[in-house]
Amino acid sequence: MIFQRRRRLYLLWVATSSALVVQCAAVLKVASNCGNVQILSNELTAQEAEDYCRYAVSERRKVETFWGSTWKERIQIHVASSYRAAGSLVANQGQPGWIQMPLSRVNSGALLHEIVHNYAPNNNRFFQEGLAVYLQDKIGGNPAFPIFGENLHVLARDGLSTVTSLRSLNSVRFPRRLGTVMHERTAYILAGSFVGFLIEKYGLPKFKNLYETESYDRVYGKSLEILEREWRSSIQEKIKAQRS
Repeated sequence: MIFQRRRRLYLLWVATSSALVVQCAAVLKVASNCGNVQILSNELTAQEAEDYCRYAVSERRKVETFWGSTWKERIQIHVASSYRAAGSLVANQGQPGWIQMPLSRVNSGALLHEIVHNYAPNNNRFFQEGLAVYLQDKIGGNPAFPIFGENLHVLARDGLSTVTSLRSLNSVRFPRRLGTVMHERTAYILAGSFVGFLIEKYGLPKFKNLYETESYDRVYGKSLEILEREWRSSIQEKIKAQRS
């Protein structure tokens, strides 16, 4: 009963916050157009907006090459100093095609991460964030949260010392945050590492199947617990290989 009440309050907060963000974003001017990307901002100079737009197009192209053209519409990127964090689906009531970016993070924010959310929304927050973190690390144009250019395997190993199972992360559903079950940065690192393991060991087609069905047994013929043990072992092996 208490959980249900808290969930209703959380969803109300998300809806209210999203409405306020959209109202704020609505007054932003179009600062630059690059075909399938549009930058809206009252604070970027014309040159800054044009440069950021071109950068966004290149990041979008990387995502589409990797994942496929699952989102074909324009992506609007709203840049303002009033935003406290980068966001897309939660900030836009679950709808793709819209990204908010704090002015201070134009050159350091995880833009590719947010673009991934537009191409691959998912009710399973563990999958959704894991894919975005993994791709930001592998093909993103800049080091950003939660890895900041550090070794993903080392960070995951350190995070695993306080986590006995991935099941709690795997149970988180949109729009609930991964940070509600453990420290958020640790949650993002573990999600990115585990998704990367599945893609690199078993291939992208199988992961896409998992992304749609959420059934580990059906896709891999193995339970989450078995795959987690394989992943934990692979982290240790990769770290040893890097040291030798």
